[in-house]
Amino acid sequence: MSINELVQDYQRLLDTAQWLEVGMSWTVIQSLGEPMSVADVAERVAGPGAEVRLLDVAEGPLVDPAVHIADCGPSIMLLDHIAEVVSWVPGIMDRLSVGARLWNVCWHVNGGSRLVYAVDGRVLTEVPALDRDLAYGIDPHALDHVLHLLPDAYTLLSKATAMAIIEMESGAYLDLEWLEGEQMAVILGRVN
Repeated sequence: MSINELVQDYQRLLDTAQWLEVGMSWTVIQSLGEPMSVADVAERVAGPGAEVRLLDVAEGPLVDPAVHIADCGPSIMLLDHIAEVVSWVPGIMDRLSVGARLWNVCWHVNGGSRLVYAVDGRVLTEVPALDRDLAYGIDPHALDHVLHLLPDAYTLLSKATAMAIIEMESGAYLDLEWLEGEQMAVILGRVN
């Protein structure tokens, strides 16, 4: 599938699942060695003995804070409705990316958005406001081969294009069928 087709698919997804516009963090983690399991990633998010149970994705975490989690090909993906756990808890992307590559795109109702790429415990590249000209980090050029695909900052297709980039890079994808059902979710206590 071409980048244009992927962007169109994600734009349709965002147009249909409009609740994602309020806030979302989509993370894809791909092992650099032995395959990772949902349980491995759940433990990295919520600690030893992490509770995982089925929750309706579209309803979001109504009672307990939670992050949805799923196998997606060779990757594990996480979806956080309120974009507060994986995207903003200090050090969590480093922890999630140990022995792996990690891509994250997030935004929230107050307008903040970013794309992040981490490898083996270190965030290499951050792209605030999904603006390719603002990329920074230990290796701000690690995603140059795909960042040129991002449209001008603050355009309607920025979010859909960032999601398409993650699919192109990782092979993982987010679709309406997954969003409309019950999926596994890591129940969060205090995340640290």
